[in-house]
Amino acid sequence: MRRENNVGFLLKKAVAAVRKAGRAALLMQKGVHIDYKGAINPVTDADKKSERVLIDELFKLGDFGFLCEENTLEKIRETMWVIDPIDGTVNYAHGDPTWAVNIALVKKGEPVLAATLNPPTGEIFWALKGKGAFLNGKRIRVSPVRRLNRALLSTGFPYNVWQKPGKVMRIFRKFLVSSQGIRRPGSASLDMAFTACGRFDGFWEQNLYPWDIAAGKLLIEEAGGRVTDYSGDRIKCDRTYIRKDRSILASNGLLHNKMLSAIGETTKR
Repeated sequence: MRRENNVGFLLKKAVAAVRKAGRAALLMQKGVHIDYKGAINPVTDADKKSERVLIDELFKLGDFGFLCEENTLEKIRETMWVIDPIDGTVNYAHGDPTWAVNIALVKKGEPVLAATLNPPTGEIFWALKGKGAFLNGKRIRVSPVRRLNRALLSTGFPYNVWQKPGKVMRIFRKFLVSSQGIRRPGSASLDMAFTACGRFDGFWEQNLYPWDIAAGKLLIEEAGGRVTDYSGDRIKCDRTYIRKDRSILASNGLLHNKMLSAIGETTKR
């Protein structure tokens, strides 16, 4: 079997790659240099170093495409690695431990392999299409919570929220008064990984990109949950997602329709 068709081999190498990138980012954290891609959207030299490590390691595994947040390499193919070298750069730059190295292998817009590492804690999540989702080698499942007022939810705010707060804050307020609680960790990939393992019961956010959500989508679906956009439509983790409104709603599945209804009510006049 060719290496690029051996998913077990690819998963092993993907996990090794995110660990290597995570070590590189940790070593750079204290003296990190920060630039800005927007008014409040930082990028560090560690983002670029981590991305380069990932590309170098994954490039060895076969003739795949690449879609990378920091644009170190873009080679659009039917099957490609989707890479977020540091998800939660604001946290990383401030010394907060809630950040991740996040990769997925995506085929025709659907993730088939995922690996998400939180380097400060060493927790690593991975999943294979049809094979389940795992945390540090142990199978994980979404939570059994059925009532929204018993649900612990998570969210994030887009970098343009200070310019366009309306929709973001309407949805936030709706869930604030209808759920048990809301957390805002600052890393979409970890929000989704924590939903997959049952720490959170649901997650929503808008203005994300394929590299933010591809790994988490597979983790949640393989753990028994559901992932859609705010309209309830399936998400494809490729360029088509970038052209849409880039919203995501992820849940344990049991709460999904309730959360969709809540979001829908915020658009009613």
